[in-house]
Amino acid sequence: MPPKQRITREMILEKSFAMFCREGMEAVNARSVAKALNCSTQPIFSYFAGMDDLKNALDQKARDAFEASISSETSQGDPLERSCASYVRFAGEQPCLFAHLFLRMGEAQNSPAMNSELMEAIVRAEAESEGLSLDAAKELCTSLWVFAHGLAAVQASGKNAFSAERVAEMLARLREGLVIRLKN
Repeated sequence: MPPKQRITREMILEKSFAMFCREGMEAVNARSVAKALNCSTQPIFSYFAGMDDLKNALDQKARDAFEASISSETSQGDPLERSCASYVRFAGEQPCLFAHLFLRMGEAQNSPAMNSELMEAIVRAEAESEGLSLDAAKELCTSLWVFAHGLAAVQASGKNAFSAERVAEMLARLREGLVIRLKN
């Protein structure tokens, strides 16, 4: 009977994900993961078909972490401002994940907000609450998300850290101005 393997798929994912969060996806390779787990590369390749398979699992784990972060905060207060603030907060707390998900050059990337069911619901809610047409509400949401993306990129770069209160204030002020403009 062969000895029981002490390294599990979950251990590999967790250690790899921690490396990904700290250093970015480029730091994740078979040797670095094996070293972090204090094992050979064999367990990695017994659970994953190759490094692309592991990286795809890490990519999905990053997306799941992002979705959980956004959806947990949009149930309180204004959903548009809360989701934008949550996006900026995620960028500051998880800069490597944020960069991987939303700042990669040369790859077509969807904004987390522009195509989601959540954004469609927010657009409808904004149209109703502010008395805007669906097109105007979509313009409001798009403009606020573009601004939030800029704030998030700044947060992720570590060049400037805005407090959660300051982010909320900037988003609220911009939203207010956009609503006034779109109603006229």
